[in-house]
Amino acid sequence: MNNTKLRLIASLINFFVFAVADTLSPDMQMYWENSLVQPYFDNTTRREITAIAGQTCQLHCRVKSLGDRAVSWIRKRDLHILTVGILTYTNDQRFQSLHTDGSDEWTLRITSPQARDSGVYECQVSTEPKISQAFRLNVVVSKAKILGNTELFVKSGSDINLTCVALQSPQPPSFIYWYKGGRVINYSQRGGISVLTEQQTRTSRLVIARASPSDSGNYTCSPSNSDSASVVVHVIKGEHPAAMQHGVNRAISRHKVEHIIEVLVIVTVCFQLLGFHQRTSSALPPISSSSSR
Repeated sequence: MNNTKLRLIASLINFFVFAVADTLSPDMQMYWENSLVQPYFDNTTRREITAIAGQTCQLHCRVKSLGDRAVSWIRKRDLHILTVGILTYTNDQRFQSLHTDGSDEWTLRITSPQARDSGVYECQVSTEPKISQAFRLNVVVSKAKILGNTELFVKSGSDINLTCVALQSPQPPSFIYWYKGGRVINYSQRGGISVLTEQQTRTSRLVIARASPSDSGNYTCSPSNSDSASVVVHVIKGEHPAAMQHGVNRAISRHKVEHIIEVLVIVTVCFQLLGFHQRTSSALPPISSSSSR
């Protein structure tokens, strides 16, 4: 029998019980509720939840016509009982059951969830046989990323242009702060600073116009619901950063050439030694064997 039919039957029984409730004694009312009205789950709640590591999350289970039955939360992977009613049955006090009298909702709250808490949790009702509803929790570690290299060279007088993206964030961040060192970048610190944050795309762009050497430092992007990311900016005078990069590339190329020359020298020496050995061997008289008669 599917859940829809069970709900219909339960509703009809409930209607009957309440219709004749005034004519029944308290003991008879309890008998009707416990014997005939069977609990069932409200399937309108979300069954798959994505949470951010370190941020409190909740699993909501709604049970109709519960009567005097108990609701428990079970961790599926090890069948560990976390809560029964509003009591916690685990030493891990991050797990807590929330319930308001008269409500049909039993909530499992997990404080500071970690990636290891990901998995299936069951909301279980103590009927005979027991009924349960599964919830899947995915705990993700949301990290910010500043696009480009972790070290940036900018020519004095050019613009510093940094773009930050909040990766794996199930919800858009409510804010994204930019820091230079340990201080929030403030528009009043100097002119030419602009920050454009787009919550839906989870991106923030920092532009500092006409950079000077005093703008060099460690820049950090810190979304409200993600780990931060940093980049080191060097504002230099004179030589263009591209020229610096070409110089580095030339140094790397020179190092490769020197390494190849060393390998060729070693190979040449080996061949020379091999040729010397062959010439020496051919110059030696052949070894004759004499047989005794």
